[in-house]
Amino acid sequence: MKPLLRVFLVMVLGTACWPAIAARQTAGQTATPTVVETWEQFQGPEAETFLSKARIRSMKALGTGVTLPEKAELEMNGVRRFAVFKTIDVKNTGITQFAKGAAEANFQDSWQLEIPAYIIDRIIGLHMVPATVERTHLGKTGSLQWWVVSMMSEADRLKKQVTPKDQEAWTRVYLKMELFDQLIYNVDRHLNNILVTEEFDLRLIDHSRSFRAYRELKDAKKLPRFSRSLLEGIQKLEYQDLRKKVGRYLLDNQIRTLLSRRDAILALAKQLTAERGEAAVIYP
Repeated sequence: MKPLLRVFLVMVLGTACWPAIAARQTAGQTATPTVVETWEQFQGPEAETFLSKARIRSMKALGTGVTLPEKAELEMNGVRRFAVFKTIDVKNTGITQFAKGAAEANFQDSWQLEIPAYIIDRIIGLHMVPATVERTHLGKTGSLQWWVVSMMSEADRLKKQVTPKDQEAWTRVYLKMELFDQLIYNVDRHLNNILVTEEFDLRLIDHSRSFRAYRELKDAKKLPRFSRSLLEGIQKLEYQDLRKKVGRYLLDNQIRTLLSRRDAILALAKQLTAERGEAAVIYP
């Protein structure tokens, strides 16, 4: 079946699920899905075109989340879908002091970081971040992200004590997420923006507090093992290509420090492989 036809059929079948989807946990975009979305359906040109071109039928506040996202209902060629519209764009120079005593230099919380997170996922082949595009609605510009189908948030999974049957496969999926978060220096990963599918794959949302301009990894201890395919994928990241694809959203030092962290990940993988052996460190 051709990819475009497959996506169309999933969208059409999914229209029967809108009432259930509308009742999802808004912070986590979770629901009991009747349609299983593969990455070819929630990522790629077809999904991006739908997000960019579909008519916005309605826009409502989600009512949760500090970034105040909105839930958009889109329609194109009789197909309806939901998406998340985020317009927050906070950039502070100097030191930002938070209520719980923490502080951060040059704090940024911006919709503009959602788009490079998706683009970098596509480059390295992570297949976890939903399609995200820039969109303007009623004079407001922000990121519009595909509303993914998932079983529950990671917070709900732990609360309900739902255990994957294949623990090793689950560990590998989680390690891929950890590598991605170290690569983009995500300071806001939490249990409600990790979405778990029925097949125990992950869908990752909320990257508006990423791409901090640090050369070192945030926490190298979270990377004891590595996916071979992701190690190969991050080597596809090149300065000039990134300038072209994400230079509209990231500053030059954000791109350069991203590449420094990429190099740090590769060096760490090489070091651990030398110490423990390839079989103990590298998985497909």
